[in-house]
Formats: sequence, structure tokens, C-alpha cells
Amino acid sequence: MAHPGNQRRLKPEGRNRAGNAAVPSGRRLRASFTALFALCLIWGGIGWGVSWIAERRVQTVRVKGAFRYIDPAVVEDLVRDRLASGNTYFGIPMAEIRQAVASIPWVAEASVERRWPDRIEVEVREHRPVARWGDAEFIDDRMNRFHVGSTQGFEHLPLLTGPDGQERRLVKVLIDLDERFGTWGTRVAELRLTDRWSWSLRLESDVRIEFGRQEPAEAIPSLLSLLPLLGKERMTLLQSIDLRYPYGFAVVWKTYPPDAEVPPEQPGAVPPA
Repeated sequence: MAHPGNQRRLKPEGRNRAGNAAVPSGRRLRASFTALFALCLIWGGIGWGVSWIAERRVQTVRVKGAFRYIDPAVVEDLVRDRLASGNTYFGIPMAEIRQAVASIPWVAEASVERRWPDRIEVEVREHRPVARWGDAEFIDDRMNRFHVGSTQGFEHLPLLTGPDGQERRLVKVLIDLDERFGTWGTRVAELRLTDRWSWSLRLESDVRIEFGRQEPAEAIPSLLSLLPLLGKERMTLLQSIDLRYPYGFAVVWKTYPPDAEVPPEQPGAVPPA
């Protein structure tokens, strides 16, 4: 039995000078090999996944949007026509498809996106017409003018006519006049601005008004304040109003059949107000 005083104080094995447990070199090699192997597996998986996605063919075409004037099936067929059989997920001709969809007359905006793993989504926003422009074009709710070939079937929309580039101006005047004539229970059916900047309109009640070169928004308030002086019955007999006079306006009354009751006053110009 050794005497306690003769026992040597042995340095603990497996620890370095800092007191940390020392890792044997064999374990370090195994850990390094394991980490390298795991890294290779990860990179291999990523490479395989990218290759798999790249080889995928588009299987589904989804068309989104609120459609009133466009058949979504037409859009889908157009997209599929642009998708050649060899097109892969990353080979989809995005710009070509978007341009083709945007060329449909009623399309205001179109976007195309890939959806993993094999789907393509096309979102379409239609034009919403608020007025006709001539016989073949419309103005939409964003005051953009667009061409569809014919306005047949949209006769309920007001008709605007004016020089190119004046679309927004006419729409703003139309909105303002509609609000003012709302008190009459009628709206603007036609609004025209000539190349000489002369304004005229026709109401849904078939009354025509000539403004000349003065802005309708400036001329209408005084007209609406004076017309009630004619009396309600005679106002219904108005055919046209000419505001091109500097100190008043002239009116033309509707013609009457021989047996109809004639208004108390003879047709003619209204004295200057």
C-alpha cells in the first residue's frame, strides 16, 4: 500500500493547458469526414433539385381576373400556343406571353408568373369603359383610350368626340356636367370638342346646348340658375340652348303637332338674363 505522501499527482489526461478536454486526432478526422460527407450530400441534393425543376414542363395554366368582356378560355389557349412542347420551367417565354395577352383588345394590364413546380399564372385586368370615343373606341375608368373595333351594344355609354390627346379633359368635363345635370334628372349623352375648341353637348332628354369656346363648367351654373324661371312645363319643351351670346342665351322649342297644346309664350329667344 503506497503512502499518500509518495503518490504522484498525475496530470489529467485529455486536457490541454487551457483546461479544455482535448479531442483525439482520430475523432477529429472522423468528424471532418462526416461534415464533408454531409456537405457533399447537401450540394448533391441541391444540384439534383435544380436539375429536376429545370427539366419540368409546364403542366397547368391558370388565368386570373374579373372577366366581363373576355373569355378566360381564349386567354388560356393563347398562352398554351406560346408554350412550345420543349419549354421547361425556366424556359417559359414570359415576355412573349405577356405581350400576346396584352394585345387582346379588352385587356388593360397583364402579368405572367411562374409557380413552382409546373404552373404558370396569368393575371388579367380588363378595361372598364365609361364612355365611347367615336365609332370604334372607348375611354376606360383610368381615362385611357382603347380600340376594340366597334362600340355596338354600348349605346348606353356617353359619346365623346374631340381632338387626340384631349381624352382626359373631356372625361373630367363629362363627370362635372353629369353631377350638375343630376338635379334635372338627366345626364350627358354626347359631349363634343371641335378642333377650334368649341364645346357642345346633347342631354339624354335630347336637349342640345352650344357653349362656343367658353368652358362648360363656367357657363352651366348661370344657365341652371335661370332656367327654372321658364317654368317646369316649358323646360320640358326645350329643344336646344345657345350660350354663345355675350349677355344671354337663346332657346329653341320643340315643334308641336297641330292638335297639341301650345305653350303660352311663342317660340323664340329668351331675353338676355
